[in-house]
Amino acid sequence: MNPSKAKNTAKVVSLDEAIDAIFQPKDKNSVTGTPFLADTKELRIAEPFKSLFPIREDVLARIIADMKKNGFDSARPITVWAGHKFTVIDGHTRLLAAITLGIPGVPIVFREFADENKALEYAINSQRNRRNLTDAELLRCLSALDKRKKTGISKGNVELGKSAERTARLLGISRSKVERLRSIADHAPATIKLAVLSGDLTANRAYIITMETRRINNCKSEDEFKSARLDFLEKSISKVIHERVELEQKKHPDVRYAPEELHSLMGKIISNLKKEIFNLKEGN
Repeated sequence: MNPSKAKNTAKVVSLDEAIDAIFQPKDKNSVTGTPFLADTKELRIAEPFKSLFPIREDVLARIIADMKKNGFDSARPITVWAGHKFTVIDGHTRLLAAITLGIPGVPIVFREFADENKALEYAINSQRNRRNLTDAELLRCLSALDKRKKTGISKGNVELGKSAERTARLLGISRSKVERLRSIADHAPATIKLAVLSGDLTANRAYIITMETRRINNCKSEDEFKSARLDFLEKSISKVIHERVELEQKKHPDVRYAPEELHSLMGKIISNLKKEIFNLKEGN
């Protein structure tokens, strides 16, 4: 058995005792060694950390199975914000697994943060260091951060740009993606936001729909509306073709086609496209 996953037989201490050990350490090992055990009942689960990264059932099941066999991995203690009523910042899935198995004490480590925004950044960074975040998680993180960053977002384009740069570095994505996610968070219909958060729609697709919806909603006449729809159709169809060709190039980079083969393909695509286009209702 891996020693780091051996079942911990150390004494479960109260959080008050833990705080005393940290600020008045009599034994350096109580602070810098293996994380001490804390009673799961004393740990606080609260927003915004509780729902920042929703617990996935499949991941929880895997952790429960591993924890049942090997015990709680003391090399990965739960991070607790001591100065915020012992709120759990990172490790919600591991904590739930321990509670499900009836494990009374879990390894924890204390962290202190200047404010809730810094604690959020820590929680996000901890997750990002383990894996790539999904579009749903990115949107949820951005919404939580922006809700608390009142300054730097409402002071014009310069400050907005600075905020986008900082957020992009934290989330590990481009500034342009941050701006697209912000457009979704601020302007997308509720159904579109829900589709992204549930993983049914990509952020790129949601952004296109959001901007098209805004443009259509701003149309002042039927002619403007039709013009907006035709423009959207042109761009979206062109995007689909571009993405499909790009995928073909990535999957089969060594395949070469003769000019006449490409002209034949283009003719067939145009023919099929005409059939589909003229399915649209004609009128004056």
